[in-house]
Amino acid sequence: MITWADLQKQFHKYFFSGVHEKKITDLVKLKQRNDESVESFVQRIREVKNKCYSLVFDVQQLADLAF
Repeated sequence: MITWADLQKQFHKYFFSGVHEKKITDLVKLKQRNDESVESFVQRIREVKNKCYSLVFDVQQLADLAF
């Protein structure tokens, strides 16, 4: 059975070289800036997470990481 995560990995493997791939450490070190709204911070987290091609998070795990 092919999962969504499998399809995502194949997509990224095909279309991206991985040169700009982010790691879990890039996600962990994100902090909300003093002048940054919650919405902007969450968007930055999503953008970095989307560049972590080999990581698979569910919504709850990503929310936990943000807090």
